[in-house]
Amino acid sequence: MKIFADTGAWIGLLVASDVNHGKARSAFSRFLAERALVVTSNYVIDETITWLRYHVSHKAAVAFRETLTEARAAHGLHVEWVSERIEGEAWDIFLKYADHELSFTDCTSAVIARELGLVVWAYDRDFATLGFQLIG
Repeated sequence: MKIFADTGAWIGLLVASDVNHGKARSAFSRFLAERALVVTSNYVIDETITWLRYHVSHKAAVAFRETLTEARAAHGLHVEWVSERIEGEAWDIFLKYADHELSFTDCTSAVIARELGLVVWAYDRDFATLGFQLIG
């Protein structure tokens, strides 16, 4: 199984006080047991690090980077880089869904997840709005 991890999934996994923490830990354990490949993007990583820095601590943001490094080394994580083409397609989504509160990062994630045929690990309805199957 291949899964796209959204910012909310990472926050749920890493922040004990997050409302989705228990669900995120269970989901991540399941992904590890199933040897699933978790895919995320450099934009999601940026958004997560920034959120952790401002809402938790610098230490938490650095710990997230270490988690990513370990997961990549174990071949359980792939980072997709947002290209100029992906960014352009994301703008199309962003403009089309002006009446929804989608972040631009969500739009880039949608392009990547759609192209790679991924289900999305997320805890908000943004990706369901875009027609994705959510897990977690």
